[in-house]
Amino acid sequence: MNEVERQILDMYAKDCSVGEISYTLLGKMLDEKFVKERLELFQKEEFYLYAGTYMAVQLYRIGKKYISIKGIVDKKGNIPLKEDAPVLTLDELRKQYNGENLIITSVRYYTEIKEELMEFIDEKKIYYIGELMQGISDHIIE
Repeated sequence: MNEVERQILDMYAKDCSVGEISYTLLGKMLDEKFVKERLELFQKEEFYLYAGTYMAVQLYRIGKKYISIKGIVDKKGNIPLKEDAPVLTLDELRKQYNGENLIITSVRYYTEIKEELMEFIDEKKIYYIGELMQGISDHIIE
């Protein structure tokens, strides 16, 4: 197998893993009782959700009943919502951030997003959706 074939195979494997993990997490989020229990385990009052994905929107729909979700952050603020969630750009989050917790809902870009957020958010305040829904962080796609 040459290098190009190996890169294509690696990209395919990563895409399959991202899809599998995303569907698993989304499936768990359809169980409102489960989501409520997981949120209670974290014992945190306020969160931002980062990444304008279907997972962020689903978590917002259920989570807003049990915790204060200050908004959904999308780097450019370009997510169409039918919810009443405030949508913020990354720059807007930088200006108004005041020590709240944040859940990154992107499976594919978790590492890149976390690095960017750590410029102004303490790492201990940044959570991965897998930590919330499964209690683990080893499902992060590198």
